[in-house]
Amino acid sequence: MKQAIILFAHGSRDPLWHRPMQAVRERMAAAHPDLAVACAYLELSQPDLPHTVAEFVAQGITNVRVVPMFLGVGKHVRHDLPQMMSELSQQYPQVQFECTAAVGENEALLDLLARIAIGE
Repeated sequence: MKQAIILFAHGSRDPLWHRPMQAVRERMAAAHPDLAVACAYLELSQPDLPHTVAEFVAQGITNVRVVPMFLGVGKHVRHDLPQMMSELSQQYPQVQFECTAAVGENEALLDLLARIAIGE
């Protein structure tokens, strides 16, 4: 089973906004060269999630994990993303989809942010 990970973020018209997402993707790719990893965006940026999934499916990917790169869990994560995931599952029944919790719900990340804010 070929696996891919999609880092799913909000998006911005400002190209500098994308740097942290791309840095995470690059670090993942360097640590796991056999892993397909890409960034996708909800709005204001390309590629979007459906386009990224379509590209992976065309490459023979059969397992897609979507990681919401959101600190806060608002409407986009609670409503928009589950709807998109449902539509993708219907469109690609041969693909196993997993959507993780938003990174802002990860205790390790919250601890790291607290240490950074303290200056440790």
